[in-house]
Amino acid sequence: MGFSFSEKKYLRSSKKTTPCEVQADATCEDGCAARGTLPVTSKRWLFCALALAVMFSACTSDPNKKKLGYLSSGEKYFKAGNYPAAEIEFRNAIALDPRFEQAHYQLAETYLKLSDLNGALRELKTTVSLNSKNSEAELELADVLFVGQQYQQAQQLAEKLIAADQRNVPAREMLGATYAATRDLPKAIGEFQKAIEIDPQRVDSYLNLAAIYVSARQPAEAEDVYKKAAEANPKSSQARVALGQFYFAAGKMAESEAELRAAIELDPHTALPRLALAQVYIATGRMADTEKLCAELKTIAPDNPEAYRALGLFYISTGQKEKAAVEFRALSKSKPNDTTVKKLLIDTLIELGQIREAEVINKELLKANPEDPQGSLFNGRILIAEGKYDQAQTELEKGLKGEPKSAAGHYFLGVAQNALGFRSPARSSWAHALELQPQMSDAQLALADLDANSGNYDEALKLAGDALRAHPELPSAHLIRAKALLAKGDKKEGETELQAALDRAPVSLPGLTMLANLRIAEKRSPEVVLRISKLVEQYPQNAGLHFLLAAVYFSLRDLEKAEASAKQAIKLDPQRSAEYSLLGDIHAAQGSVGNAKVDLQAAIDRNPREVANYLALDTLYEKEGNWEQAKKVCERAHEVDPDSPLVANNLAYLYLEHGGDVKVALSLAQMATQKMPNSPNTAGTLGWAYYKFGAPEPAVGLLEECAQKDPNNPLYQYHLGMAQMAARHFDLAERALQKALRDDPNFPDAASARAALARISKGPKS
Repeated sequence: MGFSFSEKKYLRSSKKTTPCEVQADATCEDGCAARGTLPVTSKRWLFCALALAVMFSACTSDPNKKKLGYLSSGEKYFKAGNYPAAEIEFRNAIALDPRFEQAHYQLAETYLKLSDLNGALRELKTTVSLNSKNSEAELELADVLFVGQQYQQAQQLAEKLIAADQRNVPAREMLGATYAATRDLPKAIGEFQKAIEIDPQRVDSYLNLAAIYVSARQPAEAEDVYKKAAEANPKSSQARVALGQFYFAAGKMAESEAELRAAIELDPHTALPRLALAQVYIATGRMADTEKLCAELKTIAPDNPEAYRALGLFYISTGQKEKAAVEFRALSKSKPNDTTVKKLLIDTLIELGQIREAEVINKELLKANPEDPQGSLFNGRILIAEGKYDQAQTELEKGLKGEPKSAAGHYFLGVAQNALGFRSPARSSWAHALELQPQMSDAQLALADLDANSGNYDEALKLAGDALRAHPELPSAHLIRAKALLAKGDKKEGETELQAALDRAPVSLPGLTMLANLRIAEKRSPEVVLRISKLVEQYPQNAGLHFLLAAVYFSLRDLEKAEASAKQAIKLDPQRSAEYSLLGDIHAAQGSVGNAKVDLQAAIDRNPREVANYLALDTLYEKEGNWEQAKKVCERAHEVDPDSPLVANNLAYLYLEHGGDVKVALSLAQMATQKMPNSPNTAGTLGWAYYKFGAPEPAVGLLEECAQKDPNNPLYQYHLGMAQMAARHFDLAERALQKALRDDPNFPDAASARAALARISKGPKS
């Protein structure tokens, strides 16, 4: 989340209100002017007068008294910001009198505050139908239609209002806005120019006209309009800020700074000019000045959320996450009702890996608002950090139902799906995140890594290159490029990219793993052991470094050191499954099968979706001859990932050899072969399944292919011999069985092969 200031430009601004008027442009939770509603002008007093008249003329009518009581109560709730309660009171008034125009109008205002545009649209239409002369309601209705992209209807309302009053500036602004939205820029420009002629002191008309020129790529005309806004309104801080921001966008930093300083002089207690100036400081590398300015904002505008959050957001934008966490912790105490601050704190804590604290704060937020989709999205990220990908996926999907346009939500859903082995859904989630936020480097790199792992190296290089153009210092982008280049055989460029990644992130575990694999292949293992050992000394609490060192020692068959490093990694982070998997491999290599089984079960408990751990555990049970337990483990793996060809193949063979439904085994073997058509292993299992099923001819075809691909495998020769024998090709069967015994006289089915040969020698040959 980067540092930003909010400049809300509206295509139609409110009229100036008198001190007696109710101000409807409230400050929303994020500190910006809430655009949902428009100022209520003196009509409020007219309505009150009408209400009094009704009361005096029908004071004995209880329903009238009750509806006015509901209206008054609703207005009090509305003024206090309790919009759900206001909604109930206005609806009660309407229930008593469905034609109560004022209650419908107030209910529309309430729905706008609640961001319920459909409800607001319905109530504004009712208001206008009850009183066709309520121009304020018509203008608000046009606004809601415009937001809903119903430009033609909004235009018709604006034209109606202008026909009634040629000097209606807000209506002309709305008409200009509809022209701009439909890309009729000449007419849009004309309407805003007329609005300026009618009211030269209305700053928003200038700003919207300038924005149209910017969108039309006419910067000189836009600059001229911004300057005229400042000249016509010399005391307007807003006009100076707009001109300063225009210069900032054009890269004219000196001019931008001058205008923003002038805006600050005009209104020393307004936050927006300082927030904009902070952007100039950041762009010109004046970080100390930015930090000082953001700190001052907390004193200058202590109740403005944008102002008091600015320092923490600055720390986030500059990568100072520890300082950001300290700042947001302090703010969450001084501003306990600001949930945005709490959410910023949760986000920062997750980024820092301080999961327990993030979880506690998020639970508090969800307790106050169980339906908050952001809370579910945070829960999903917390669960990802804990390696609980199944639960994370559920929480993220729940959060995205309430916040479907959250690019971050879709990105993290992809992370969970990818960790669960669901590559295609992960790709879709990351692609959706990029649609919502085209410059989201995390999603670009996730897709690039997926392409690199699936052999789409050119696409991986392109996506990683796109990310680097926007963020040249991203180590992960260099790393993905290194992976793709090395896979393509470009070792020189691949190592250059790898070094670039490690220069920017010396403790990158994926980068160090890639380097370790390269050096081990080059028989330069001592170099990488030395490098990782030094990093372990520097960062003794980094579990990942201990794990990587254990893996390198294991590859060198230094089992004692590998075991020590793996145990230290588990001590530092007992929730990750990879450490237990590695320790299981180490113990198995040491001959400690009991410990290896315990380790692998611990790995499964921590990540039930990782089928490799089930297969490793299955192998241990098979070596012991514990076929029933091996089948149970394999069956669990198949439940977890029914599409895994490796699991299906293993389970099929276990059923064929050690008790199981042959039809089920045949189906599993067919699926495995379909997914791995070039594997002699899956073809061999399918051939054996056909033999067991009583279909020797297709069995012979498959097993002959296996034997050709792996001619020295005695098991394939044995299976081929048995299938040939069942097909009554006795000479061929005898030849295959004899070869199996020559290749390995003691292979597991040697006794069965000899018995078959004995039967052939006694019977007829064909």
